[in-house]
Amino acid sequence: MLNLIAAGNIADYPIGPETEMDEDADVYKNLRLSICSEHRRALLFSLNEGKKPLAALQKELNVPSPAIIHALRELEGNHLVRQDRVRQYGLTTIGRSAVRKVIDFRRVMEVLTKHEAFWSEHDLSGIPDHIFDQIGSLRDATLIMGTPPDIFKAMRRFVELLQDSTIVRLVSPVYIPDIEAIVLDKFVSAELRIELLLTDEVLRHFIGEAENVSLKEAREIYLKLRVLREDPKFVLVVTDRFMALALYRTDGTFDHSSTLTSEDPEAIAWSRQLYDHYVIESDDITF
Repeated sequence: MLNLIAAGNIADYPIGPETEMDEDADVYKNLRLSICSEHRRALLFSLNEGKKPLAALQKELNVPSPAIIHALRELEGNHLVRQDRVRQYGLTTIGRSAVRKVIDFRRVMEVLTKHEAFWSEHDLSGIPDHIFDQIGSLRDATLIMGTPPDIFKAMRRFVELLQDSTIVRLVSPVYIPDIEAIVLDKFVSAELRIELLLTDEVLRHFIGEAENVSLKEAREIYLKLRVLREDPKFVLVVTDRFMALALYRTDGTFDHSSTLTSEDPEAIAWSRQLYDHYVIESDDITF
């Protein structure tokens, strides 16, 4: 289904039920108008750069004038495009909003098709809808896959990336081997800040493995600990340098062998939004 939509065949599928209200039908009509015609879509993307006369659009798109004029008339009739007094075409406020949605839709589908198995074979229930809807922010992410001889390749890469970070935020329902040593020994410095959101079981394991004196000192200087109220179904790392996301499989087991990572600021911002959601869904702890 993802491939069909990405290929531009969305018009072959009903976008809404027949019982939709008239205003909803108008929305879907505009969506089809914006997406399902190559000429109209190209015009909208071109005009998103700024106003242009007909001759410039024809030259840029290499399309005969009658075809462009027909497409422009359709877009004008739906209040997406208008012609000004000097005969230049530009997007209306509605048109600009529509283009942003089309671009966002394209980016989302790009991400979902680029790593289709990663998204379809894992449990995504822990990612709130309003955040998942912005998944296009991960379009430059790389999927690190472990192999049977080296299933922890992704985890090792995660630790390597941590070494160059000074702000580390982690959400985890899974105990990461030697995480207490990573936090309390390898990355201790006056500039470092670490925030851990852990499930109750993982938090107890972490505290049990850590030396109480070192843990108390760390919490006073650079470490914040919070306990999650529910299992988020993923491990998320957000630092000042990168983000990394690992998921549970649909059978309920955690997948140590695949991690989605990116050093792109937009991907880091998306991950920070997901992290902040779980800060709200967690509680501070006291010793």
